[in-house]
Formats: sequence, C-alpha cells, structure tokens
Amino acid sequence: MKNKKDLLGIACSGLCMVHCLALPIFAAVGISSTGLIYLFSESTHFWLNILMISIAVWVFPSGWRVHKSVIPSLLALAGVGLMIMATKVPENDEFYWVMTSGVSFIIGHLINRHLLLIKNIS
Repeated sequence: MKNKKDLLGIACSGLCMVHCLALPIFAAVGISSTGLIYLFSESTHFWLNILMISIAVWVFPSGWRVHKSVIPSLLALAGVGLMIMATKVPENDEFYWVMTSGVSFIIGHLINRHLLLIKNIS
C-alpha cells in the first residue's frame, strides 16, 4: 500500500487540475446546470483542498521516514501554499496558481514514489 499512496495523491491532484481546466471551457460554451454549478462552488474547492492536504499529510511524512529526503515534502508544502494563495488572488489569476500547485503536488508525489521504490529495492 505504501507505493500506492502516492498514486492516490497524483490522481487527486490531477482531478483538481482537470476540474480547474473544465470550468473555463464550460463557461465559454455556456454549459450550466445545477450539477455543474455545484461542481464549481466554493464548497467543492474547500473539500478538494482538504482532500489534497489530507493526502499530503498522510503520504509525505511516512515517505520521509523511509528515504530521508525533504524534497517531496517541500514540493507538497509549496503546493499547499500555492493552493492557499489561489484563494486570495483575483479570479482571473486563480487558474495559474492552482495549476502550479497541482504540478508541484504531482512532482512531489512522483519523486516520493521514486525514492520509496529505490529504497525498497536496495
């Protein structure tokens, strides 16, 4: 299960990025319905943030205990900071902050997974 935790984090970060990519597309083509409006509400953003932070808190400390590298945790911390900043910037700029946050999380999870696999092999 240890090596699968990072895959969950990557999937969640990717889902968040797809969610943020879809909003402008749906808005541009004029698609709106009650279900879609809920997907883009502030409560959805709140819960996605809680999910991503929870996965990071679950994955990165246990990875550090095995491989002793702080790089994955620093990338996750950067991702959290960027995600929080995304809620404070003008809505026009939010997309860039969220995408950068998601990429930071994904790279952190990929490095963490790689380091865990190397440590388990040796």
